[in-house]
Amino acid sequence: MSVSVAAPHLYVTNQEAGRVVVIDTATDEAVETITVAPGPAIIAAAPNGRRLYVTHPEIGRIDVLDPGALNKPRTITIAGTPFGIAASDDGRLFVSDWNRNILSVVDSAAGKTLAEIKVGRSPAHVAFAPKLKRVFVANREDDSVTAIDTDTLKVAGTVHVGKAPFALNVSPLGERVYVANVRSGDVSVLDARSLATLGTVRTGAMPYGVVVSPDDARVFVANQQSGTVTILDAESLDPVQRTKVGKYPESMGMLPDGKRLYVVNWMSGDISVLDGTSGQELKRIAVGEGIRGLAIAASE
Repeated sequence: MSVSVAAPHLYVTNQEAGRVVVIDTATDEAVETITVAPGPAIIAAAPNGRRLYVTHPEIGRIDVLDPGALNKPRTITIAGTPFGIAASDDGRLFVSDWNRNILSVVDSAAGKTLAEIKVGRSPAHVAFAPKLKRVFVANREDDSVTAIDTDTLKVAGTVHVGKAPFALNVSPLGERVYVANVRSGDVSVLDARSLATLGTVRTGAMPYGVVVSPDDARVFVANQQSGTVTILDAESLDPVQRTKVGKYPESMGMLPDGKRLYVVNWMSGDISVLDGTSGQELKRIAVGEGIRGLAIAASE
């Protein structure tokens, strides 16, 4: 007898409205809207999908959402301006502090800060590589990426990349880090262990988001000013497709099966749904002005 598995949900932050909009990927329709604290920025899911974490840079707060009880968020108060966030499987949160130039390590269950690690200026997005036991931080104003050992909580190395790195993502196999450099309009490809630069690829104007397909074969880059998504062949690093989407695309998320990619278009207030293989836009989902961050997780 087959067991029915609910389709994943999209969780989208609306920075202007102070909300998280929930979209069922089975129908691509909004099924719930949750009011959170003002100015939600980045949202990230725990590796098991059972928790969601939302940063609020303006008020020094992280909201913890349980997909099974979204109307009862738990609050973690944190010093500084929490922006980027990644969660490990042991319940720790790795949170970049945009103004204090540190990475905070937070016990999500106790709500306590365990460590503060100095990184580069204006740290933005954070990516966790569980196989390597490393966290990577994009330092926007230092044009660099810092790698941190999650066991020792020490800096493993810092490497120069393009201009104004903002978003980054680790390949599913944990071998590469893809870094979107906003001002130089390119993506730096790093060896996740050695931090050696494997290549630099021109994509489009102001790349603000990057996602790797589950099979490690394709890399998707959201070019904010161009209003496009560039698709790279991960082996050759050659661009193979460029798709027009909405205005100012930013955050992206791919379904676990790799069949569809969702792209948050900030200025047009909608989400482009792309075919995960061809990269062609299938449709757009109207959500509302002010949407910024996106995470994909289980529905309950």
